[in-house]
Amino acid sequence: MSRKPPFVPHLDDGVHDQMNNFIMELKHGHVSSSYHIAKRTTLLLRNIISQSRYNNAKELMELVSTEGKRVTGTVSSETAVANMFKRVLRSIREEAASIHKSEEAHKNIEEDELQSTLHNLLFSAGPGHDLTTPSSQLRGSIIESIGEILTELEQSGENIAAQSLEHIHSNEVIMTIGKSKTVEAFLKKAARTRKFKVIVAECAPFYQGQELAKSLSKDGIDTTIITDSAIFAMMSR
Repeated sequence: MSRKPPFVPHLDDGVHDQMNNFIMELKHGHVSSSYHIAKRTTLLLRNIISQSRYNNAKELMELVSTEGKRVTGTVSSETAVANMFKRVLRSIREEAASIHKSEEAHKNIEEDELQSTLHNLLFSAGPGHDLTTPSSQLRGSIIESIGEILTELEQSGENIAAQSLEHIHSNEVIMTIGKSKTVEAFLKKAARTRKFKVIVAECAPFYQGQELAKSLSKDGIDTTIITDSAIFAMMSR
């Protein structure tokens, strides 16, 4: 009787192709916004988790880590990619720990120990759980956690803009460079109740700063566009 070959964690071929396409898009600048890069990375990570083969958290973390090294090694300048891989790796570890503690808490539990055990489940800390323990709940739990991360990403711009009045005061001069939707929303939110000036460096050779300057001017914000070479001269003032 032939032996059954050992199980080997495996990244789904379709997801592998998606990752390759994403890397090529990043290399050629087809995905430039930090928000869109972070979102695409997270969606691909969700595909890795939902479609790949693994038995436990340790094997899944190895798959994710391997892909993370491959992507960041190719496009190391995109910090949003590395940040999302780290965030999801932490989420995998946390979900595995939560599942492990929950399963341990319900093993042969006595009724009079319930309150104490739940307290430990919620407040005890420490990474001493076993990541190699298989769990049928792991995949679904992590996918749900990634859904929460995606929601946070979608709401991040609004949450940042809501804090603008804590950082921008009347008659201030603010300098920025290039174009960022987050920065644009932040400045426009503050401009509803405060008057200030904005200096935008044009960010050659693509001149995204000119786009931001036009958008801010349309909203009545006193905006000045400068060349990149003038940044240090303006800062000295």
